[in-house]
Amino acid sequence: MKRIGIKAKLLVGFVLLEIIDIFPFPITTLVAVYIVLRKPLWFKRLVMELYETAEEPSRNR
Repeated sequence: MKRIGIKAKLLVGFVLLEIIDIFPFPITTLVAVYIVLRKPLWFKRLVMELYETAEEPSRNR
């Protein structure tokens, strides 16, 4: 089974948030406020994984 890359996960998440945000309830803003106030560990891991994958090609040079 192929594992989905971090960029694909983020893209799918952003698309879903935008679809949900069509309704009169600002879910994207609430998610952003939650991340800023609570500083969840899953978000830190997500950002760290994103930057790790961004740095991999430059390591081979």
